[in-house]
Amino acid sequence: MAYSPVDQSISNLYSSTAEGQTSAQVKQLQQALIAAGYSIPAGATGFYGPQTKAALDQWKGKLSQGGSQGGKSDPNQPLTDAEYEAGVTSNPINAARIAKGNSSEALQYAATTGDLSGLTNEYGQPFSLKEQQDALKQGEEDNKLYYEAVQANDKAQAERDLAQKTADYQDYLLSAGEKFAEDKTTLDQNAADTGMLFSSARNQKEKKLQTSYEREQSSKLGTYGRDIGSIAQNYQYKYGNEAANGLSQYYNLGSNQYNPNVATGGVTAGGLSSIYNPSQFNFQGTQNTARKAAANTRAAGYLANKGNKLLSTSYNNQL
Repeated sequence: MAYSPVDQSISNLYSSTAEGQTSAQVKQLQQALIAAGYSIPAGATGFYGPQTKAALDQWKGKLSQGGSQGGKSDPNQPLTDAEYEAGVTSNPINAARIAKGNSSEALQYAATTGDLSGLTNEYGQPFSLKEQQDALKQGEEDNKLYYEAVQANDKAQAERDLAQKTADYQDYLLSAGEKFAEDKTTLDQNAADTGMLFSSARNQKEKKLQTSYEREQSSKLGTYGRDIGSIAQNYQYKYGNEAANGLSQYYNLGSNQYNPNVATGGVTAGGLSSIYNPSQFNFQGTQNTARKAAANTRAAGYLANKGNKLLSTSYNNQL
């Protein structure tokens, strides 16, 4: 019986291989079978297993019925490119793949080389989307306690630092208020002792005293505000805008109002000044990014381990 070139190639490779064997010749045999239109779901792996045997049985059955691969009137002539293209596209399996967006050229390349990475559907993908999502979920769960503990510690430290800065500023306001009242009393007493209670000189001194305390307060507010803003911004940089909003109770500082034109005291509580606004930045959080990267790394490890187990155990036994 005269064989077509494809059948002759399969025959030569078949005669030099044996079931259970793993070799380059087996891989060439599998590639030839796939190119001829026979299905080996696992692809050209180089292992002669049940799937390869089933494809060969189909090939031998067709030959025994007088069929010749390629459909040529003269089986001794090689296939033309057009005939080969027609054979690839008419194969039911390949037709289904082409319908899903693959080109016949990509299918031919995959069939002859065993490289399925160029195909656009599920062929050649070792893990389903669900498997990848499950691995990522497991990776996130593995890292959850660690990253939550790190964030809890960083938040506690940020809150301590912010609370201390706020308390220090409040202490300053109290001290400044007491000192202003003392300085005003001294100024008034000196004016009375010198008979200048109702003079313009006394008014000028009181105005100067008020201005001096207001300027010092503005300076202190700026200093403490920058310190608090720096602590808050660092936390926001690490954990993002939403996390920084959780510290908002530390972002407003009060003030004193100094009034020397009263008989006693002269210090009352002023309004609040906002010294930090998280919305002015757009930090997603470096620690959030690191956490995602760590989860992806662990997920990749899970998939790699699964792949290694498949390749070393039952997976090969299905070929």
